Amino acid sequence: MEIDKPVGPDLSHPDAVIRLASAIHRFRVPEISSSRKISYARSFKSATASHPESQAAMRKADTFRESLADALVLGNKKSSHNQVIKCAKEYLPLIHQILLTCKVQPEVARLDERLFFEWASGIEKSKKFNKSEALMFEMIMTVASEALGYAGAASDACIAGDFPGAGREFKVAAGMMQFLAEDQLPKWISRGTKVEDKNLPAEASVGTCDAFKTLFLAVGQQMAIATVLVKPGVPNYTLVGKLCLGVADNLETFVSTFRSKAALQRHKIDSNFFTLIAFQIALQKSLCLYFGARGIWEGKDKYGVAICMLSEAIAGMQTRRTPTSKGLPEIDAKSPLKAISKDIVAMQGHMALVLREWEKDNSTVYFEGVPHSIPDEFKLKKGIMMMKPDPFSLESVEPLALSLSEEAMAHSEDSDRALAEELQRQLNTE
Repeated sequence: MEIDKPVGPDLSHPDAVIRLASAIHRFRVPEISSSRKISYARSFKSATASHPESQAAMRKADTFRESLADALVLGNKKSSHNQVIKCAKEYLPLIHQILLTCKVQPEVARLDERLFFEWASGIEKSKKFNKSEALMFEMIMTVASEALGYAGAASDACIAGDFPGAGREFKVAAGMMQFLAEDQLPKWISRGTKVEDKNLPAEASVGTCDAFKTLFLAVGQQMAIATVLVKPGVPNYTLVGKLCLGVADNLETFVSTFRSKAALQRHKIDSNFFTLIAFQIALQKSLCLYFGARGIWEGKDKYGVAICMLSEAIAGMQTRRTPTSKGLPEIDAKSPLKAISKDIVAMQGHMALVLREWEKDNSTVYFEGVPHSIPDEFKLKKGIMMMKPDPFSLESVEPLALSLSEEAMAHSEDSDRALAEELQRQLNTE
């Protein structure tokens, strides 16, 4: 007759670690000001008067811009991020086409009324509209809107438990931010724009876009970690630990990039966001040790090292004493981290339980010495970053046909003649 062995406590990783590992900040999408209604059709009325196809393209651009403006407002009110993505995709080729048209035909791209583009940032803590007459500004903010639309859709997917889908969306957002940082914004700067970063939405800054590319890759990897942990069975603990350290490394790169390249933008961002980043850096480092310890223990080897590593992981999950010391940021009643405070307590309790069980097994079965600190050969020096940005580029477009009316050409010739005569007078009197 067989005697059932007593069943010990459940030491599998709890659901709390999945919620903690996937905790992210949801940003708003940018918005277009409704106070001033611009119209490409009115502004280019004379230049397109003889070209029906160009007139139709301008009217279409007006329609799609208005649809995007409505979608952005709705996206912030009801999290309708897929509509933001759709409308931005429809409008972007048209603003690109208008920009190209003005670039290759500057002599005839004359406006009947000025275009003022007014946008508010989606990542700043307050909604303030910034104005520019540059078509490039309009295109940059449209790309940023689509990128933040994808980031919002990723956040929605994360909340719904679709971690693989969220990871894919974050990779797309990262690619668009990379495109802005490495392509469009440097082009705008190289053309001699006199607008300073501090007078533009944060998304129109090279440093901000470069930093957010790194951020979106990091949170995308958080989704990959959650994908592994949510599956039934025992995960590859060692791999998960390396992925966690990769997230921490990338978040630290995000912070350093923001400080060095986007210092003027930092004060515009909600400080609660940076508190979450500090929390995730400390958490991911602690989880790296936790999963690393579990990997060593599961390997049926070096039980003392596993206990030592888990002890350090537990220390990393405690509230830090000073802003610069190790541990998690303090969570007060007003902290946005209050929502996950129960999960933190649950994870701390789970880690303590695992440690007690391991120490009991080691004192009765394995009898391995526990080192005072983790030996160098077991310390992870660098994590794994498996996420790469999805490449993004603008659709190829052809310039629209423009021309000047006879009246406009005559006025232009009169202006040129007057300028030449004035120059001649100046030369004759010197």
